[in-house]
Amino acid sequence: MSAVTAARGWLRRMATAAPSAWHYDRVFRWSAIGAGVALAAFVLRLVDSPASHGSSSVPAASVPTSLGPSYGTAAGSSPAPPVSTVVPKIAPGRSLDGVAITPTPERDPFGTAPPATHR
Repeated sequence: MSAVTAARGWLRRMATAAPSAWHYDRVFRWSAIGAGVALAAFVLRLVDSPASHGSSSVPAASVPTSLGPSYGTAAGSSPAPPVSTVVPKIAPGRSLDGVAITPTPERDPFGTAPPATHR
């Protein structure tokens, strides 16, 4: 039995099972619809590729000739503040020996559902 014969038999079994799956299985139905929409979008994108439109040029007046410090900022604003050079205590490649681990507060609501009294 060759691989082509096995693949053909598998495809035949899948084709005979598809109508039943379409009728009874919602997940199969919506997956098939989604696959069809994705295939249609892919084909339409290939047909409408930008290579077939040719190259378009941008008007020269809209492109700045130099990107100086005032480009994109207000005329009187100061430059951005400098980046802090302080190394964090927890970082990749750093040892956690110097980190002080403290217990959480008594009432820490993070990750919990609110009580039933607060509706």
